[in-house]
Formats: sequence, structure tokens, C-alpha cells
Amino acid sequence: MSTMKKRIAMIVVIGIAALLIGFKYCSRPSPDADSLRHSSGGDVIGFADRFDTYAWLGIPFAQPPVGELRWRAPRPAAPWSGVRKALTFSSMCPQVAPLRWRDRSFVLGSEDCLYLNVWTPRIAQPQLAQAKLPVMVWIHGGANTLGTSSANRGYRLAGTQSVVVVTLQYRLGLFGWFSHPALRHTALTPADASSNFALLDMIAALQWVRNNAAAFGGDPDNVTIFGQSAGAFDIFALLAAPPAKGLFQRAIAESGALRTVPRAKAENFADDADPGEENSSCEFIDKLLMADGRAHDRAQAKSLQQTMSDAQLLEYLRGESIDQLLRVVTRRSTGLGYSTPTNIRDGYVLPDKPLMQVFADPTQYNSVPFILGSNRDEYKFFLWTRPRFTDMRLGFLPKLKDREEYDRISGYFSDQWQAVGVNEPANVLQHSQPAKVFAYRFDWADQPSIGDIDMGELFGAAHGIETTFTFGSDAVDGLPWFARVKDERAKAALSAAMIGYWATFAKTGMPGNGGDSEQPVWQPWQESGAKKMVFDIPDRGGIRSTDEAVKVIDLKQRLRSDPKIQTPRERCELYAQLFLYGMSSDFWSDAEYSALGCAEYPPAGFSSLM
Repeated sequence: MSTMKKRIAMIVVIGIAALLIGFKYCSRPSPDADSLRHSSGGDVIGFADRFDTYAWLGIPFAQPPVGELRWRAPRPAAPWSGVRKALTFSSMCPQVAPLRWRDRSFVLGSEDCLYLNVWTPRIAQPQLAQAKLPVMVWIHGGANTLGTSSANRGYRLAGTQSVVVVTLQYRLGLFGWFSHPALRHTALTPADASSNFALLDMIAALQWVRNNAAAFGGDPDNVTIFGQSAGAFDIFALLAAPPAKGLFQRAIAESGALRTVPRAKAENFADDADPGEENSSCEFIDKLLMADGRAHDRAQAKSLQQTMSDAQLLEYLRGESIDQLLRVVTRRSTGLGYSTPTNIRDGYVLPDKPLMQVFADPTQYNSVPFILGSNRDEYKFFLWTRPRFTDMRLGFLPKLKDREEYDRISGYFSDQWQAVGVNEPANVLQHSQPAKVFAYRFDWADQPSIGDIDMGELFGAAHGIETTFTFGSDAVDGLPWFARVKDERAKAALSAAMIGYWATFAKTGMPGNGGDSEQPVWQPWQESGAKKMVFDIPDRGGIRSTDEAVKVIDLKQRLRSDPKIQTPRERCELYAQLFLYGMSSDFWSDAEYSALGCAEYPPAGFSSLM
């Protein structure tokens, strides 16, 4: 690894570590006697946290999914005797660290990770039963292969808005989503056969909330689920999941999309008649057998796998350590997490058809009031390290090569996220549940310049930044160039406004004016007129409504007629990455791809981000 690459890797790792792990409490907090609560698992005591809140960290909601419980639905946590001190976060779930050293990946976390955290206002014991505060349950992002519940603290949201905030952990990557015939054939329950174990973890946590909300001053009949990025993908999935019915009454998806995977893609061999993905379970097992020295090549591995009985195969897979399993995964081209099929159309947790079809009929999904939105410059987060667009000064300061080209390409992908993750779903959902769908776009881009490097231009309203506004964090994602902003007061005011809108929605199902009569009323999504709320500081237009709503058809027309595209190959690459390997494959068309002159370019060759 070159010195420059080492520096780049370290900068990325520092930022991602701050995002994933969060800053630890400086010292172990002391239990507060007034925070004693009687949960379904036993008595639990927390501590006094910031913003006049109580916090309880690391409460188990399921048994550790180890041994025979690996790749099975979560089982209820065992009760405990005495008083459990809930003072520290649990271990994160197994994941591959962003840093590689000499081609070696570092594995973080433990399979004993199914825990949640709770923040509430400081409610006195006698008032708990009458409090009935709205409950907001957070699902973290991280490509469904990275992340931890400790990255977002709920004290500001709970303390300033009088709500209960719960953050949860779920099995990540291949531990949370794994579809294989051997698992179905040996399943003890339909849930065990589902393959969507991570979604079942979330549902188990929501069941815990339903059973225990009142003990913490919450209302079990007023639960809002909200999540960002992969967590928002999971919000869409939970809307469509029959086992989640009745466990939440509202939902918020920040930078999500509707991408789900057919079961055949999740488990078949790549050369089957109905081919599986490159990282399907059968392909993964082939790689594992070769890495363990049980097969010399793929052909031998495939033959061995097909001759193993279900019992033999599962004994082998469950006998592997997390390090052994994760050493053979295919890392994403962004360096963040690894590729594996998630949110699988199993017919039990998720319907066996695309979510756009599911959401067309309100009887086919969990129809609840819904906020969905994205950030104006989502994809700048993923493009700024790419040599095509930037040079690295001193090994870590990115300098744009061609600003116009950078904005054009990031604009395609960011607009695609808005189209397939917000505007198209909002149109479908609005028809099936009128006046209950609210959309937004986050535009804040007030980062300072470093020398002649305009960080606002480089990152803009990039992916993930809005979470520090909706949670009211003191720094933006922990990245060093976001430690300062041009206008701290404007940033704090925008954060307070967004927190108010989110909490008002959790309380009433309508975001209204966010609890501030001087702010605009957030109108429901509609076919014409104002469609979504824009969040920005006053110098850049402030909080306002807009009728701008790019559609997939608009994006495809732009791609066909863009004079800046130099070659047919580039046009084909963009089409494949936008509509087949992007946020959703629901808008892919073989006929359109061929009509663009792409017959000589197999789309599989464009599966990695440019």
C-alpha cells in the first residue's frame, strides 16, 4: 500500500469510525436510582444523561444468535434476576472495518449484539403510566453491512421534544440476510426459513417496544420507525412486511429506496439458468470452501457443495468463525462494507414482488403516515475519493479536477436517488393513502473552505449529513472538514426546526409547522403544486416548499440527450448504474438499454460504481 493510499485510508477510517462507533462517554456513568424501570426481562437501571434525560444502554431484546441460532429467527431474550445496570453500549454486530492492511481485512464486533438503547425525559416513577409519550425507534444505516446503534444518541430528541427514543442493533450483512435451501429444509419455523433475519431482528425489537414502552413512559400505540440510508431501505421493507403489522403507526425514511432481491438472485449459482448474484449464498460458499482449502477451484467447490447434505453444510457454516466467514466477502468499490444480497423477497417477511407493486394497494402493506426524503447531493459522498474526479493533496485533501464534470455525474446519481427513493414511491403511496405522505429534500451545504478547496462544493448536501440535524449532534458525522461550519447559529436553528418537524409528525402523524408558528406548514405530497419541503439555511432560501420533483422518465431523457456524454459506452454505463445497479432495478428496461446502442456492452460489466 502506497504512502498516499495509507493516508487516504486513515482519513476515511477516522471519519467512518466516528460515524459508526460514535464518541464514547468519557467515563462509565453512575446508575441513577430514579431511573429504575421494570421491563419484561427484569428490572433495569440507567443513568442521567444530557438534556434532562435518562438513558438505558445495552438492553437485550433477543438471545445471542450464535451456534444453532446463527441464521435463525431471533428468540426472546432470557430474563435476568436482580437489577441489570444498563450503562454501556453493547458490542456492534460483526462487520468488516473500512481499513485494509496488506490485503487483510479487519473484523469488528460480536454476534452477541442484539441489544437496544432507550432515552426518555426524566419522568418520575408515579407518572410513568400516565405519560404515554410518542416512541421513535431508530434503525441505523451503513449499507446493511456496517454500523452500530451507538452512532446516534437520542438525548436531544428525547429531552427537547418529550418523546421516547430507541436505537437498536440488527444482524449485518451475511449474518442478517442469507438465503439457502439448506436453511429452509432444516427450519424449525416459517420465520427460520425466511432468510431476512435482520428484518426479523428489527421486528423483535419493535415487539420489545410494544411490550415495554409503557414501563419507560411511552405509548405502545404511537410508535414511529425512522432510519437513514440502509436503515431507510429497511423502513420501506418493514412497511411491506406482514410480521411487522401493528408494531408501528408512522414511518420516516431518510435517503432510502425500494430495492429488494428475488430469492433466486440471493442464492443461485452465477451460471444457473436463473443466475444468482455474484455474492449469492451458493457463490459465497464456493469461495469459503476454496479459502479453507477444501476445494482447489470453483468447479471443485461447486461439486463439493452440491454433494453435501443439508446437515453437513450447516454444520460447516455454523462452525466457521466470523473472521473465517468475512475473509471471503467482496468489498464494495467505495470501500464501505461489502456486497451481499439484502431484503430478499422470501414470501414470508417480504412479498415476492417489487415494492412499487406492493405499495400500489394499501391492503397489501402497512399503510401508515409516512415521511420520505433525500439529500440534494447524495452521491458526492461516494465520488469525492475517486481518482477520476479528485486529486489528493498531501494524501488527504481532495482537490476537484473538473468541477463541471463532478457536478454533472454526481447530479445524475443524486437525482436518481430522489427519483426512485422519493418521488416515484411518493406518487404511488399518495394514490393508495392520500394526504398521509410527506416528502422533503435536504439542501444544507454550509461547509467551510480549506485553503482553495471549497468543501461546500466538494460535499454539498451529501449522503448522511442530515442525521446530525435530525438528532442535533454537535459535529457533522465526525469528519474533520465538517468540524466547523460557516454559520453555526443558522445550522443550530435548522437542526432545531427539523427536530421539531420530525417530533410533531411522531406525535400527530402530521409534521405541520414543526411546533413553531413562524415556520411553514409542511403540506402532503400531491400531484400538482407544492410537492416537498426543502430544508436549508435562510441565506440559501431557508425552509420552503417546492414543486420540483424529478421523475425517472426525466432522468432517462436527460441521459439520452446529454451532449457531454462522449461515447456510447459511457451512456450505457450510466444507464446500467442508474437503473440496474442503483437504488432500484424496478425501472430497468432491456429494450431501452438496447435502443441506446448498448447491445455490445453487457450490463454486468458496469456493476461497480464508476
